[in-house]
Amino acid sequence: MKLALKNRDAKDLLIRLTNLGYSLYYNTADESRFIRHDRIVHHWPAVKDESFQVSDDGIVHQLEFPESGTISRLVVIFSPINSKPRLIRYFRPSFATLMKYVPRDTAILRVADVGGVKGAFYLDTSFMPDNSSRIRRLIQSTVAEHGIEAPNVVLFGASKGGTGALYHGLTGGWKFVSVDPIVTDSWYEQYENDYHFTAQGVFPRPKQEVFTELVGRISSERRGESLNSVIVTSSRSPQYPYTSEIIHPLRNSLSVLDSGNPNILKHPDVAPKTIYAQVMAINTLLLGFSLPLGESAVP
Repeated sequence: MKLALKNRDAKDLLIRLTNLGYSLYYNTADESRFIRHDRIVHHWPAVKDESFQVSDDGIVHQLEFPESGTISRLVVIFSPINSKPRLIRYFRPSFATLMKYVPRDTAILRVADVGGVKGAFYLDTSFMPDNSSRIRRLIQSTVAEHGIEAPNVVLFGASKGGTGALYHGLTGGWKFVSVDPIVTDSWYEQYENDYHFTAQGVFPRPKQEVFTELVGRISSERRGESLNSVIVTSSRSPQYPYTSEIIHPLRNSLSVLDSGNPNILKHPDVAPKTIYAQVMAINTLLLGFSLPLGESAVP
């Protein structure tokens, strides 16, 4: 991946392999190994020892049960980007200690993000055009299996995970807490040398097109209705103007928490500097309370 950011031939090869369904899973100083998509679950040690499970649709996941033994609520966690060249990079633990900070009857479903070069962003890719539907079915089946009522489900993620939480929250009708989501490919393609490898057909549609259409549809269908969901962001993040523009039709249906923390200097700073707001938002939604709609400043 590092070489592909500098060498066109390496990038073309990486993209071609990705679009044929091969994922980078191992790397040394002079070797990179790829694995075919249908072989991943047979090769992944955590799947083989049953630490991770695989849905009927092939989505790798992990369900964490509360010590209480009672499940009435569910948090679904989507992972951020991790470039470590091992299979775990598709399943980077996000907020590993969250169970300590949610109600005692809350289970946690963690969903892997296999596909693409830096991940599929929990969206459809050219190789997996029904990836998002498979993920949605996993959430639906988990909710149904444990008899969890829809208002007691909260989707959560930061950065790439925030993209997943926002997309599946809107498409599935679930509450969500999305932390500085990436809703456009523009920044990384224009200013970061296509760092996420989105410019050469890995995805059938650019994120800005997907989210502009989705937000417009939800705005029309649920006109004036509160979505009981939260976006945690910062006007100091380069993603802020893009996100603000795309979610504008839903601005008054969401709670947008804008952190002015002076230690936020770039996009990756937002999640670690706003953990307090994330925990507050998750629990507020899990308990059936609500936050003020529109944008609010937070420290």
